[in-house]
Amino acid sequence: CKKGTISMPSNPSTPLVMVGPGTGCAPFRSIAQCQAAHGLQGCLLFFGCRSEQKDFFFRDEWHELSDQGVLSLITAFSRDQEQKVYVQHRIEENGSLVWKLLHEDKAYLYIAGSSKQMPTDVLDAIRTVASQVGRLSSEEVTRFMSELEKSKRIQLDTWS
Repeated sequence: CKKGTISMPSNPSTPLVMVGPGTGCAPFRSIAQCQAAHGLQGCLLFFGCRSEQKDFFFRDEWHELSDQGVLSLITAFSRDQEQKVYVQHRIEENGSLVWKLLHEDKAYLYIAGSSKQMPTDVLDAIRTVASQVGRLSSEEVTRFMSELEKSKRIQLDTWS
């Protein structure tokens, strides 16, 4: 495991929530491989792309890691149905799990991929989860997000 721009928690058994649409999944592949090599579990990967059949990067590897219990995989294929579905929609749909991991289990949240609208939409989805599932007021949501940032439990690795 080589050190990169993403800093990992000091406790290797800390759960990880990873959001990597498209090529944003690349750093998470390394993380998941490292977790598997050390017999660790507790990764949740939100992967998104346009089409399951055309650009589901590392599909077989994600499924194998999921079968091994290294990670749980939640996918969003934006063009495979009439209504577009993105990773932020899947985050909200799985809000109870995301809230448990971030709030109760003190998971780290990693977001990687395009720096255009995706990071903002994902962070908005996390705010929605904190508000709706966590039942936090808007001030409490702001404080929660700020605490995640200050403790480096939210990290972005985005590019244009």
